[in-house]
Amino acid sequence: MSIRTLDKVVKNCNIYRMMTEDEKRRCELRANMFKALAHPLRIYMLEKLKERPWCVCELAAELGVDKSIASKYLTILKDAGLVGMQKRGILVEYTLTAPCVLNLAACAESDVLSNRKKALLG
Repeated sequence: MSIRTLDKVVKNCNIYRMMTEDEKRRCELRANMFKALAHPLRIYMLEKLKERPWCVCELAAELGVDKSIASKYLTILKDAGLVGMQKRGILVEYTLTAPCVLNLAACAESDVLSNRKKALLG
């Protein structure tokens, strides 16, 4: 079953209809942020952007990917509100606007690894 099909099912379920418009917007915003994080390279881009602002060319070279891929991924992150951009003449630099998302990921990673270790030790 595709994600789009699941989205349609969820929107027709009772709990979704019971949510207020504010709750729906909040949950949709959060879902969009998590969708934007759903690729290892995009997460790594955020880690690089935490260090300093980057232009697409520099970031693509640093990551070893084509400029078009870096640009597409930065657009996804920007649309989710995680990345911002500033023009400096003809140069466009991208910055991390929500560094707390990396803290969230690190916290969750720590808990997941700890729980896996506990489960293995039984």
